[in-house]
Amino acid sequence: MHLEMLMPLWAVIPLFGAMLALCAVMIVRRPRQRGAWARRTLMVLLLLVVALRPVTPIEGEQTERMNANVFFVVDRTGSMNAEDYDGEQPRLEGVRSDMRQIMSMTEGARYSIISFDSSATRQLPLTTDSGAANAWIDTLTTEPTAYSTGSNVDRPLQSLLVEISDAKREDPDSSVLVYVLSDGENTDEREAESFSQAAGFIDGGGVLGYGTSEGGQMKIEGGQEHGEYITGPDGRPGISTIDEQQLETIAGELGVPYLHRTDPEAPIEGTMDDVTLRPIPTESTRGVASFDDWYWLAAIPLTALLIWELGEMTYRLPRRLDRYDIRGAQR
Repeated sequence: MHLEMLMPLWAVIPLFGAMLALCAVMIVRRPRQRGAWARRTLMVLLLLVVALRPVTPIEGEQTERMNANVFFVVDRTGSMNAEDYDGEQPRLEGVRSDMRQIMSMTEGARYSIISFDSSATRQLPLTTDSGAANAWIDTLTTEPTAYSTGSNVDRPLQSLLVEISDAKREDPDSSVLVYVLSDGENTDEREAESFSQAAGFIDGGGVLGYGTSEGGQMKIEGGQEHGEYITGPDGRPGISTIDEQQLETIAGELGVPYLHRTDPEAPIEGTMDDVTLRPIPTESTRGVASFDDWYWLAAIPLTALLIWELGEMTYRLPRRLDRYDIRGAQR
């Protein structure tokens, strides 16, 4: 066991030393309140344990980096709420499932996420932290409906070009895999820019399409009408349909396969045919500092004592105010 201190030692010593000294003085000078000040002394000691943060190292854990950089380009437009995936599920459910499946296929790779709706943003820079990627997947939603200003599947193209060209330059020995997850629907009445300029940087990946030709209704995201279905000017339900022709065009321009995704259990095949994953050289493998925390053993009684202290203060304050009122009235 060793310490992973939350504060530097030069701050811990004077801060907690002063608090313990104050408690000791008050115990001596206020004998009627010794119980309360003994409790506060114990609180300071427990807080000191939390600040020192005792941990037990977990031996032998290491992250083995694979020679792949995986880029997810995720459609977050309102149409991805359309309920025509795997029955009547929102399309985003398919996106979540497929992103997790791709991560299991490329375990140990670096991951980056670019999302697009009315604009494109890099949500996650290249990282080996799969936990960060999974956290993003868990909280994935579409953009608020009220802020939607039309969409086009080429919105993320320039951001993607920057990311994959940087990855090729900085990590030339690793493969670049790009997965575009979208329904292909354009609503800004503009022809999409060609993705062919990105093809030279890509070693694998795929375009994954969601939705049906019959289409599905979409729920409103955000605002007072959150969860209600979108309707058109005529009051009829808004329907979104997949644009497979657009998605197949993007796949052809990138030189990767197009897969129509309708079942979360269906394997994602053919997207890594020319890619062989292997560990990067041992000298480049980074050990990860992993340990079990034990500060919570002090945090639990500390919380109980804090509640006790607050209860005492809440009980004493009205009585003191009443005494002051009586004295004021007597004057």
